[in-house]
Amino acid sequence: MGLNSRVERAYADAVASVPGATALVNVTMQENWYWWFLGTTRCVTVSGEAIK
Repeated sequence: MGLNSRVERAYADAVASVPGATALVNVTMQENWYWWFLGTTRCVTVSGEAIK
């Protein structure tokens, strides 16, 4: 639930972290779940090669 928005934000953050980059190639995605007493925390990591 809500995976698409997390992936989109992670991708946008990855592109924005490289000055002048417009996209990523060779993209990989990793999602980690952490369980707490009151719910879960989900973290999506997107990595790849930035291109201009």
